[in-house]
Amino acid sequence: MIRTGITGLDEMLGSGIPRGTRAVFSLEPGVEGRLFMYRTIATVLTDKKKILIIAPHSSGKAFCSEFPGLLELVDPVRAGDVVILDSRARDSINFQEKKLQSRKKAWKTLIQETIDTHAIDVVFVYFDLLYEDLGLDGALGVLPSTHQKKKITTVVEHLNLEGDSLIARFASGKHFDLIISVHSAFTLVPFFNFFTLEYVSWSEMPRRSIPYSTGNRSVSLYIPKIIIMGPASSGKSTFVSNASERGISVDRGDPDGSRTTVAMDLGWLHFRGFDITIFGTPGQPRFDPILPQLVKNAMGIILIIDATRPDSLIRARELLTLPHAAKLPLIVAVNKSDLPHQMDEVMIRESLRLRDDVPVFFISSLKRSDVHFVIETMVDRITRHPY
Repeated sequence: MIRTGITGLDEMLGSGIPRGTRAVFSLEPGVEGRLFMYRTIATVLTDKKKILIIAPHSSGKAFCSEFPGLLELVDPVRAGDVVILDSRARDSINFQEKKLQSRKKAWKTLIQETIDTHAIDVVFVYFDLLYEDLGLDGALGVLPSTHQKKKITTVVEHLNLEGDSLIARFASGKHFDLIISVHSAFTLVPFFNFFTLEYVSWSEMPRRSIPYSTGNRSVSLYIPKIIIMGPASSGKSTFVSNASERGISVDRGDPDGSRTTVAMDLGWLHFRGFDITIFGTPGQPRFDPILPQLVKNAMGIILIIDATRPDSLIRARELLTLPHAAKLPLIVAVNKSDLPHQMDEVMIRESLRLRDDVPVFFISSLKRSDVHFVIETMVDRITRHPY
């Protein structure tokens, strides 16, 4: 397998990209998506693979100077583990070959001879100028064949100026085994980019859209806000605490000895490759004026209700009428189900008027395994949601 080096993405793909396949990162205009290709190149080098980079838009020196972690690329180039076909190769072919078919043949021959001479394992292609010079079918035709005796993996990056129609053409023509489109301006969470797994030939994985953030040299899968809400004393703070690797609780003691959240509980965790922030909201009605703002820009809601208190269902129903809530992935977690109770799923669904696709789980928020199962299900629903 060829790893992308993006934790979470590799896990979804089954440890990475199979050898001998083709993958494409299709970048929407305006998105800063170059790190997907950079990260994959750096990871393949770490795994001691020999690579060919086809970069007709740049000189080899300029390409290396732009690469995050300059020495990660310069040293392998000097050692012969990286070969770059840069703008000089394009200029030479365009100067010598005036006919389109001759240019296609020249590129095809040059790429194959380079692969054979240097025992290349993975080919990285910056596709845009090949597309401009040769047309789409011509540019696709010069890529290494997937039927070679030695399994060559090809990873392509291109700027998609044609939108969904080009993605559909890639998929219908089976030109790539993995199609990942990278987008900007996440619709529910401003300023967050996301990528979509459009097609995976070796898996029946559903189409998924996944938010991410970028660091200096990395791509992180990131869910910036999951809301944990519910009636007072339903167990929200306990849920947040047991879900989190670190967090802040703002509970205060009541005269009856119980604990009440007077602001928000905050929790952070790294789970299944995702960095996740969760917000536990106060359940008392006096805090209702601030809840719409808290729910705004959330990516999912986990509603916690107390299995031992059927009377709290009225309050739970009120919370589901908040603006924006109906548009978000929702899970109902029936807490304290390890205690004697009379609630069942039918009662809960009827009282809360839930859609059939909303899952209802009976849990104990004291059990970390129960809590993590709910979080895992929410991550799955968020990535399947049609944003």
